[in-house]
Amino acid sequence: MKHTFFIFLVGLALLVSICYAKVSDDNIQYIHFAVAAEYPPFEYNDHGEIKGFDIDLARLIAKKIGKEAFFDTMQFSSILPALSSGQVDAAISTITITDQRKKNFDFTEPYYFESMAAVFPETKPINDVTQLTDKKIAVQLGSTMEIWLKKNMPNANLLVMDNNNQTIAALKAGHVDLVLVDGVQGAVFSKKNPGLSFAVLAKSTDGYGLAIKKNSKLTQKINHALDELEQSGELAALKKKWLEDTKWKS
Repeated sequence: MKHTFFIFLVGLALLVSICYAKVSDDNIQYIHFAVAAEYPPFEYNDHGEIKGFDIDLARLIAKKIGKEAFFDTMQFSSILPALSSGQVDAAISTITITDQRKKNFDFTEPYYFESMAAVFPETKPINDVTQLTDKKIAVQLGSTMEIWLKKNMPNANLLVMDNNNQTIAALKAGHVDLVLVDGVQGAVFSKKNPGLSFAVLAKSTDGYGLAIKKNSKLTQKINHALDELEQSGELAALKKKWLEDTKWKS
């Protein structure tokens, strides 16, 4: 009996190791993406279903590579640590490509160039960056807007929060004067919240890219898939669907 049980344990261990090998090598059937589903229309939770531009893009990229996309939702501030620890294979969540981030991660070519917009009460418009002085500003932790403010307005009165649902709630409650977000998201929040409006203050030369673990074999494959999607017109169609459609306009 003991001998039989020992053989069973050895067999079980062998099976587990084989399964692990399949998950760890190029034969895996999925790409595990980290995403913060709190940034419509790029990624958001719609009654338990994750939707958005980045989600559709990740699925198209995975399909081009011959895989399926699997999403692990988390706070934006947790995404790069999860990627660094190997918890996920890649991250797609409106992540701005910066020189600092490129020291620790691979990035794809940019697939979208963001803008910086202010969301504010309709009665107190903000139409220029010069109006940010002496204002209390809410931003998402780790966002390009936080990075920009700390670099260009080091004395700005900031309220840094985990996600932009929280920043908009703070604005509506009167805790801040405005929220800084991407231009497309500014349109979404102003449309969904009567009494709020938005204005694009600046365009960014830093694009959004997929982040991958440093020196990963996936980097070249995902870049190749992105190039194919651009050449085929599928990327443009995706932008039209999510970022240009009138349903997202205010």
